[in-house]
Amino acid sequence: MKIKKIHVENYKTYKLLDLDLEVTDDRPIILIGGGNGCGKTTLFDAIYHALYGLKIKDARQFEELFNAGVKNESGLMNKHIILEVTFSGMVLSQEQQYKLKRAYMLADGKVLESVTLNMGGNQFNYGSGTPQAQKSQSEEIVNKIIAANLPAELSNYFLFDAMKTSELVKEEQINKLIMKNINSVMGFNKYAQLRKVSETMLAEKKAERMANDKIREEYSQLTTQKQDLEKKIEELKDEYAAAINYANEHKEQYDHLKEGKNADDITRDQMRKIEQSLENTVRQETEYRQDIDNLAKDLETKVIFLKLASQLKTEVDVILHTKDEAKNQRANILSDEQIESFTRNLVRMIEERYFTSNKIDVLSLINELKRQQEDGDGVEDKYDFLTTDEVTQLDKLVNTAIINPLTELDEKRIRLNQEIHEMPRQREHLREYQQALNGSDYTIIELYEANNKKIQELKDDIERKENEVKELGKKIATYDYDMPQIPDPQYDMLCKLPDFFKALSTKLLKAKKASIERMMRDQLNINLIVYAGFIGRVELSADDSDEISFKIFHKNNNEIYLSQLNAGAKQTVMQVLLKVLYNLGDYEPPVMIDTVMGVLDKESREVILERYFPDLAHQTILLSTDTEITAEHDFDKIQAYVSKTYTLHRDKENQCTTISEDYFGLRTRD
Repeated sequence: MKIKKIHVENYKTYKLLDLDLEVTDDRPIILIGGGNGCGKTTLFDAIYHALYGLKIKDARQFEELFNAGVKNESGLMNKHIILEVTFSGMVLSQEQQYKLKRAYMLADGKVLESVTLNMGGNQFNYGSGTPQAQKSQSEEIVNKIIAANLPAELSNYFLFDAMKTSELVKEEQINKLIMKNINSVMGFNKYAQLRKVSETMLAEKKAERMANDKIREEYSQLTTQKQDLEKKIEELKDEYAAAINYANEHKEQYDHLKEGKNADDITRDQMRKIEQSLENTVRQETEYRQDIDNLAKDLETKVIFLKLASQLKTEVDVILHTKDEAKNQRANILSDEQIESFTRNLVRMIEERYFTSNKIDVLSLINELKRQQEDGDGVEDKYDFLTTDEVTQLDKLVNTAIINPLTELDEKRIRLNQEIHEMPRQREHLREYQQALNGSDYTIIELYEANNKKIQELKDDIERKENEVKELGKKIATYDYDMPQIPDPQYDMLCKLPDFFKALSTKLLKAKKASIERMMRDQLNINLIVYAGFIGRVELSADDSDEISFKIFHKNNNEIYLSQLNAGAKQTVMQVLLKVLYNLGDYEPPVMIDTVMGVLDKESREVILERYFPDLAHQTILLSTDTEITAEHDFDKIQAYVSKTYTLHRDKENQCTTISEDYFGLRTRD
């Protein structure tokens, strides 16, 4: 397969794009340059989605994908997003020409799609308005043609972001990744699929052979349960792989944010203390002003009366002393109630003990006693006109402790002035702390830690379900003894097929194993600069398990661990793997690489430019910045293999990308 042309209208940063991508056998490279944000990744996406289609779920997503400049100039009415790719592919040893066009438009709030494939003059069309039966038939034909050239599940191996490849080389993933790549690109996975199909057919056949309905039902339930568990395990493994990818991609960001969050927490704590101090000062000022108002309202009572009482204390003390003496002198004088009670009791006693013919006048006797006591009082009290309550108030006036409220308020004023004086300095510190905060969004910390928890949960769940599958397998095996002993060649063949397909896959892998190991060793000795010329061997295990181990050994026989390689070396390992799979696989697609050498050192870049890219594929499209493949030094090393050069330029005013036929001002020489 070779991509010959890409045509784009109104897609993201591109108003209109017509790019010739044809190459010659001796110049297989298309070199496309551009700064960050100029549309390299968008061009990458345009080619991918022209082949496999866009999934636009609603009007909002359509507007997000539509070029902003065109939308502002003339709106979206009757406007299309168009992605069209022209390519060639081999069919029965003959080259066939294809033109695939996908168009999307917005009508009444709905996204409409139309697809047209021209294959050597034969045209296939379908779209949103096509009757379902006809649409399904045409869509199936188009998908088969694309899959025959480059299946969607393999596109990520040949159309990829090179910066992400080094992230794939993690201890927990490398073996699964290599096994998946080899199985997919080399077609071995079809034998695994055949094995699963034969196992399903065998289970169905066993169920048919069971004479007892109850046994058949139990067996069917067990096999269904086992199949459901196996399906669930695959889903969990996909989730686990996605969670591992997330952890790998966000580890550095998480560590950085975690460190920043700890520092920010300390800063915020200091800010809270300053804010609390400022609030206390404002509150104390409010309370001080309230105390002043209250003192002004009660000035007569709290200040003037107390001052007057202090000045009259001597005169009042004389009055109080006189009243106390009079009170003491009267201590032995009977009250009217006492006189009346005593007289009545005395008269009653006389009448009871001594006989008398005359009745004693008790009331007259009481009045006479009162008069005689008053006449014989003898107590001199020149302040007798004062009541008891008035005397009590005079006592309180001169004997209550005097506290001058002005003194306490003045002390408050002094303290408050000191705190107000500190407020500008505190506010300045508060601004400095606010500027020190980095403003990061720390939600990634919660997401990362939740993802780590999920990884462990998924790992435990997978292990638990795999154990359940083993136990179910043991139970299912016991039903073999209940089969009727009737010759059945079809059943006998089905019993052999699962092991046959597994053995066939293993045998094919072993047959390719030596070639893969040899090519990997040779390519690493050329491209992996840190160990160039010193790779002794590469080992791929090829046993009966579902995974394959991948190891690199030095010429001195010690293992070179992938975990100890830096990001650039890991990227080189993955690019070498890509080249080996390309050479040994069943497909010959173009290779398109975005951000080609972002993490490579100078020496590694030169080797990749001079020895890797020139014979990587029959068509290689490189998307690069001027710091990856430099115009000053790197372009000369590769230009002999470059068919066409382009540079992407960002038009900020019109919000679009324009293209010139050069590489940052340089052109290829014939």
